[in-house]
Amino acid sequence: MTARIIEPMGDAAQWAAVGPDGSTPSTEVTIADETFVVGYGPDRRSARVSATPLAEGHRLRRTLAPVDLSGFTELRLSVRADRPAGYGGAPFFLELRLGSAATAIDDPANTWHRLLPVRAADRWETVRLSLDDLTTAGPLTEIQVRCLGGTGFTAYLDDVIAVAPRPFADADRALAVRLAGIEVGGSAVPVTVRAAGEPSPVAPALDVVQFDVRYAYDRVVDAVVPRDFTAAGSRQAVPGDPYDIDYAVTPVAATRGDQAALLEAVLDRLSPVDELVADGERLPTRLVWIPGPNRIGGFLTEVPALTYRVSVRRTPPAVPPVRPVDQLAVTADLLETV
Repeated sequence: MTARIIEPMGDAAQWAAVGPDGSTPSTEVTIADETFVVGYGPDRRSARVSATPLAEGHRLRRTLAPVDLSGFTELRLSVRADRPAGYGGAPFFLELRLGSAATAIDDPANTWHRLLPVRAADRWETVRLSLDDLTTAGPLTEIQVRCLGGTGFTAYLDDVIAVAPRPFADADRALAVRLAGIEVGGSAVPVTVRAAGEPSPVAPALDVVQFDVRYAYDRVVDAVVPRDFTAAGSRQAVPGDPYDIDYAVTPVAATRGDQAALLEAVLDRLSPVDELVADGERLPTRLVWIPGPNRIGGFLTEVPALTYRVSVRRTPPAVPPVRPVDQLAVTADLLETV
């Protein structure tokens, strides 16, 4: 398992709005269920958070059943807001904190927190938050969103998930999820993602084989992007190493009619230029032609196959935070002149 849902953000009644003291009920910040503006998440529900200009320091808190985060390396959540935050000098207006039974959110020993960035207004984006510096002891039991600044806002939040990125396995899973539910003769067709040496599935089925993976030199970038924003600064991270994964999607069918129906259904689900979603991360995907005498698909094989290339990145290791510079002092020794 590479991902676990911590909070689906689909039941506003589970959250309590409190003032800066952490206990007095608040009317300056509210949370409501949203079924129209939704981001990542299978339940097609999100949370709409609205704050007045007087909401600074007010919080939304939620008690959770204990969640063991050991083995997970980051949190991800979908965010959409009516104004940017953290980029181009735009102030942050939301902070996320976690707590446990042993180390509550307000415990001075609990220093883990993240300011939530928003690159552009009115657009969903996935925020990735490292867990390597998590200071809570024991399973997670509490989550809090705190308002910052003195300006009102409206923001939408969707699934908070714990992730241990495994790009090749995640791509397999995302492809299987996209193709799941295709029917032939009124019955759902199983999707089998297998190694080339494993037995082929029996008809009717969709047979998915990863047959190649290569380093994507054309997608190497040297850009450094900030992430893991805190009150003390941020981290400067580089995009992970890029790889392209090639899959053959073969319809396994007893008749040409079923074979054609499966091919058309795959193209309905997965366009020639598309993207898969793995735990909130977008994976560019495109239909490709594999040249050569042994290529997959076409008249050179017994069964036609569609070949898709999925682009992934391996998550780079965590880097130390960069502290903002408030003052720069330069000293020098006076040289004696003769």
